[in-house]
Amino acid sequence: MYKQSKLIIIILLTALQCLLFSKTALTVEVLSFNDITITNNLGEPQTEFAPGNVIKIIASFSLERPGVAVLRGTVTGENWTATLPLRFRLGFAGDYQVTWTVDIPVTAAGNTQVEIILFNPLQERVIRSAFFAVVPYDAEYIGSAACSLCHPDVFAEWVKTLHSPFVGCEVCHGPGSKHVLTQSPQFIKINTSSKQCGLCHSRNDGTVIEAEDGFIKNQQQYNEFIATKHGKVLECVTCHNPHFSVSTDRSKAIKVNCKECHPTQKVDLLMEAIDCTQCHMPFAVLKLQSTGNGLYRKGDQRTHIVRIKTQANPQEMFTAGGNAIRQDAQGAFITDNFSCLGCHNGTDARFEDFESVRKTTTLIHY
Repeated sequence: MYKQSKLIIIILLTALQCLLFSKTALTVEVLSFNDITITNNLGEPQTEFAPGNVIKIIASFSLERPGVAVLRGTVTGENWTATLPLRFRLGFAGDYQVTWTVDIPVTAAGNTQVEIILFNPLQERVIRSAFFAVVPYDAEYIGSAACSLCHPDVFAEWVKTLHSPFVGCEVCHGPGSKHVLTQSPQFIKINTSSKQCGLCHSRNDGTVIEAEDGFIKNQQQYNEFIATKHGKVLECVTCHNPHFSVSTDRSKAIKVNCKECHPTQKVDLLMEAIDCTQCHMPFAVLKLQSTGNGLYRKGDQRTHIVRIKTQANPQEMFTAGGNAIRQDAQGAFITDNFSCLGCHNGTDARFEDFESVRKTTTLIHY
């Protein structure tokens, strides 16, 4: 008896559904899609939003007679998508709304399409679209102190460098407000090219190594570096960690030493213990004060021209006017007076003359 009653109820509900929803019973369509409205989180309609905003998508539709409506959709941007999950409405004839809340990713940008499908069990199907734009806002400079909140160790080392305080984090990494807000690496500049360093460490357009009074002018590390074979295949940060000071923490500031790239290079003449930079990066740059006389003169900064042209005389290192460094087919070079006589001056090392050291420099590497 119970099973018979249950069967009767199912038959009656099925018949009622057919009466309400069958197109053969009523020819008028059930669904009418009215509009899609996109608002900010306060319900104010907008056509442009910033990355990271929360928006509301409102679909307005009508049931022309009692029935069921189902809605679903997608949001498609230039570099992101979102799914609008299924929503159901069952009711009498009248106007209805369905609302979705969507978080715009902090990395979103560009034109965005909202597509919503409205349908029912009778296979009525209506598709509507709406559009909005995600317009990134310009990042602002916030100061190195803000960077220290998340990068305290790096900040502590930067303070010890000559960059501090005037060359702050954002000089190299760009304005940081969007990075701090989103904590996304997309919004901070990480440019490891030598040209980035050359924005400060260069003169002229970087192609001429300026000279004066027998020395290379200071602040031309980029000019010097790109005039060498190293500069053709390496970047400044290959050797340097710019967050550390060479003068206060050389072990961390210099990422690799010469032997890591030149493991087969042998040194003789009892010079094995001497650091490569002593000869290949001598004090040929003058910033404030020189020492010594004649060919024994030393500047107060090291050069980044590592090639020693042993067969060249001192004057050949400079152009005729003495206001630039000469370059040959292999690039810029330094001469033995800087590489050798800066130490072999009778004080730092035994006294030698230019011709003597020129005869022995070719024997140091074998």
